[in-house]
Amino acid sequence: MIKKDTYTIEWIKNVSRNHRNADPILIEKAIRALALLQALVINKLDFVFKGGTSLLLLFEHPKRLSIDIDIILNNHAIDLEALFTQIASDTNFIRWEEQARKKSSTIEKAHYKFFYTPIHKTNKEEEYILLDILFEANHYPSLTKYPIKSSFLQLEGEEIMVVAPICEGLLGDKLTAFAPNTTGIPYEKNGDSMTMEIIKQLYDISNLFDISSNMEEVRNSFSNIAQVELQYRNHTDKSIEDVYKDIIDTSLTICSRGVLGAGNYSQLQDGIQRVSRFIFAETFHLDKAITAAAKAAYLANWISKGDGQFNRYSNNVSEIKEFNIEDPAFNKLNKLKKSNPEAFYYWYHIITQ
Repeated sequence: MIKKDTYTIEWIKNVSRNHRNADPILIEKAIRALALLQALVINKLDFVFKGGTSLLLLFEHPKRLSIDIDIILNNHAIDLEALFTQIASDTNFIRWEEQARKKSSTIEKAHYKFFYTPIHKTNKEEEYILLDILFEANHYPSLTKYPIKSSFLQLEGEEIMVVAPICEGLLGDKLTAFAPNTTGIPYEKNGDSMTMEIIKQLYDISNLFDISSNMEEVRNSFSNIAQVELQYRNHTDKSIEDVYKDIIDTSLTICSRGVLGAGNYSQLQDGIQRVSRFIFAETFHLDKAITAAAKAAYLANWISKGDGQFNRYSNNVSEIKEFNIEDPAFNKLNKLKKSNPEAFYYWYHIITQ
C-alpha cells in the first residue's frame, strides 16, 4: 500500500530530482492517480486497468508521466456514486463529480473528477484526477495482475494488485489510437488540439514495441479493438484496411517531414514539441519521433499482411549497407539511411515486402 510519506513535498521533490527534474506538479498528479487506482481496488471494484498510466506499473523505469486513470467496467449495475463517496471519505481526495461531455460516438463512457488539495502549490486551490470509465466487455486477449508499485511511490504492508493487459495487448490498443482519421485520437476535438495526445500514443508504441515478444498477441489485440472502435464511431464506410493505411500514412508524414503521406505535418510537429513536458526519461524530438513512427508503420504493415517474419533492427548499420528503396514513390526515404538507420530499416522492409 502507498505510505503516507509519499504525499509530502520532500518526496515529490526527491522523485523530480531522480527523474531528470520532471515537473513536480505532474509528478504529484501521477502519484494521486495511482492512489485513486489503489482505492478502486481496495473497494473491490471489478475492472481492467488500461491506458497510459498503466505503463507506470508495466515499466520498471517509467519513461513518461501520465495522470489519468482509464478503466474498463463490464458491470453496469454497480452503485458508483456510493463507491466514489466512500473513496472520497477514506482517502486524501476532497470530493468527486461527474464530468459531462458531448457524446461523439456510440461508446458508452463516463468521466469523473476526483479533487485534492495540491501539496506542491499551483495556481489553483484544487487539482483533480480524471477517471475515465469505458462500459464494455474486455477485448484484450490476455490479462495479468500487476502490483501497484512505482518509483513514484513509497510502499508498506501488503501489495495491492490490479488487473491489466499484458504489454502486447496494450501495444495493439495503442496502435489503434495512433490512427487520427479512423480509430484513433483525432487532430482536433470540440475545437481543441489533440496532437499532443496523438504523439503520446506514438511514444508509448515505440517503448512497448521494444519489449513485446508475442507479436501474434499484438495482432489479435489490434484486430479486436480496431473492429470495435470502427463500430463505435459509426465508420460504416471504413474497414480495418483503412486503419492500417491511416497509421502508415500518418507515420510516413512524420518520417518524410511532411513531404510524403496524408497526415497533417504541422499539427503533428506541434504535438511533438508539446509532449516534451510529459517525457522525463529522455529528450524527445523529431528524430526520435521519426524512429517511433517507423516502428508504428512497420507494425501496422506486418499485422495487415497476416503472416511473415517479424524483423527487428539489430542496431548494426552494416545490416542496411546493401538496402536501397528503389520505388520512386518512396525513394525520398533513402535519406533516412544516414540520418536514422533504424527508421530506414523498417521502411525498407515495409516497401520491399
